[in-house]
Amino acid sequence: MNGSLLPTTLNHRLSELFRLHHRELVRFAARLVGDRETGEEIAQDAYLRIVGRNALAGPIEHLKAYLFISARHVAIDVTARRRTEWSYRVDIEDLDAVLPSEDHERALEHRQRIAALAVALNELAPACRAAFVMNKLEGRSHKEIAARLGVSTSMVEKHMMRAMLHCRDVLRNLDEY
Repeated sequence: MNGSLLPTTLNHRLSELFRLHHRELVRFAARLVGDRETGEEIAQDAYLRIVGRNALAGPIEHLKAYLFISARHVAIDVTARRRTEWSYRVDIEDLDAVLPSEDHERALEHRQRIAALAVALNELAPACRAAFVMNKLEGRSHKEIAARLGVSTSMVEKHMMRAMLHCRDVLRNLDEY
């Protein structure tokens, strides 16, 4: 298994590698990210990276080591993506701080609306939520947000519209109760 592989035999050897080391690779990946389900996804992505590898890159000397290194790189990508997504999660205390506390009944009503908005924002796709938070809470322009998220200004506008419509619908449903 550790011998040099020619690109033409790579798929056959990968099938063998998958059969022999899949469980071990999933455990390895799960330890890196903290859960088995994501570990399964990482293992699958690691195999796909090898299959999609350019044949002109030459033979892989140590296929098992290459597979585990690929899984480690995928785990790093997944962890970085999670960290970015969580940095834009909305916490009720963040929203509550912007509203003044008037009388108790009104304050309770505000807290209920804020809680509903926090839940609504957390239901949005990560990029949509991030665009909304950056614009409405951090005061960033659509152009700044586009550069930060690596999307077009038009996409930021679509994210904003989607987020505002979702929040409006949530508040409308709350008002009906």
